[in-house]
Amino acid sequence: MNEKNRKSIIISIGIFLAVLAAATLFGVLYFRLQFHKLPVLYQETESFDHHYAFICGDMQDHFHNAVYEAAKDAFAQDNDYLEFMGRNLNTNYSRYDLMKIAIDAKLDGIIVESNESDEMTKLIDRADEAGIPVITLGVDNTSSRRKSYVGYGYYEVGQNYGKEILKQVRDETQTVLILMSVDAENLSQNIIFQGIKDTIDKSESSKYFKLRTMAVEETSTFSAEETISGLIMGNEELPEFMICLNELYTTCALQALVDYSQVGETNVYGFYTNNTILQAIEKNILSGTVTVDTKQMGRYCMEAMKEYETAGFVNEYMPADITVITGENIDEYLDREVRYEE
Repeated sequence: MNEKNRKSIIISIGIFLAVLAAATLFGVLYFRLQFHKLPVLYQETESFDHHYAFICGDMQDHFHNAVYEAAKDAFAQDNDYLEFMGRNLNTNYSRYDLMKIAIDAKLDGIIVESNESDEMTKLIDRADEAGIPVITLGVDNTSSRRKSYVGYGYYEVGQNYGKEILKQVRDETQTVLILMSVDAENLSQNIIFQGIKDTIDKSESSKYFKLRTMAVEETSTFSAEETISGLIMGNEELPEFMICLNELYTTCALQALVDYSQVGETNVYGFYTNNTILQAIEKNILSGTVTVDTKQMGRYCMEAMKEYETAGFVNEYMPADITVITGENIDEYLDREVRYEE
């Protein structure tokens, strides 16, 4: 190798090393600058005093979402954060899995749509042992160490259905079909049924009504739709009255009545309110619905949690108000809701 080539190689190496050194220096300066920004970014992130969990079985229904929004707003007034556990995740977690996650995360409290299963009892007790108070919502677990139950009177719901049915007595026997979940752990529906039965049995018109129940498979929305559609499009004559004990059954029944041109062939009473349900009442497709004050329930969840944290005890049962909406009072109900939002 001659002298000229050697110098050329040395110069090339020198240039390469200089560029490498400059790139390294630039990288160090850049990351140092970003590092110094981190405290600013951290300070700009909103912080909360307490972190709570909200857990329910069906994350899509309007009922639980309305309760959550009301509870979240109530907690936010105390600079606390209520997280809707499991929502917007790619993986579907059960209530039991979400309970375990909330307990392991050592959150400050849990609000859960419960049931009477042994597994739920154990999880609520495990949370209590970890110092995490649990408020049950909508469905209670009476065997557990939950601190309070925020819900509504199931028997009262049943009484309201019964009163509406009795308004339509005729001088002939009419069948009242009550759609019920196959979930044996859902004891609330049995209480509602008893409220319906007792209200009708105590009436002088009881001989004109015959109560029946039908189990609805609800492993998915599709399975519930299939069961209810099969009833409405089937060969058997429809009952004079059909009572849907939750929002899903109500929406499925309304859709099936319209799809199979059976509107007016049965008097359907639903549960809760959404746009579909309210419009169906206005159009006389749905005879009425029994709804619960979700804003009140959400506020009660916050109040129960805070009262326990402050005093160490709280009322075991905090019931929300129940309203029956029919074609006779729907305009008044809608006006009141609009004023409430304003």
